[in-house]
Amino acid sequence: MNFQHAFVSMICLVALIGLAFVGISVGHALKLGNLALVAQHPLFGSGIASLSTATLGSLLLLGLGRPFH
Repeated sequence: MNFQHAFVSMICLVALIGLAFVGISVGHALKLGNLALVAQHPLFGSGIASLSTATLGSLLLLGLGRPFH
């Protein structure tokens, strides 16, 4: 496995964890009957941070894929 495959695997894992955290936050808020409570859930911030890290990592990977001139 080369560097790019490992990096893509890591990005996918971080994105999956982020989606799971945001899903847990939304599910808990729906269980309580108030969707506004999503932003107050402790896992929501971690999920958004994971998703933004995965997004920035994928942008970095796209930038590394281009040849430097």
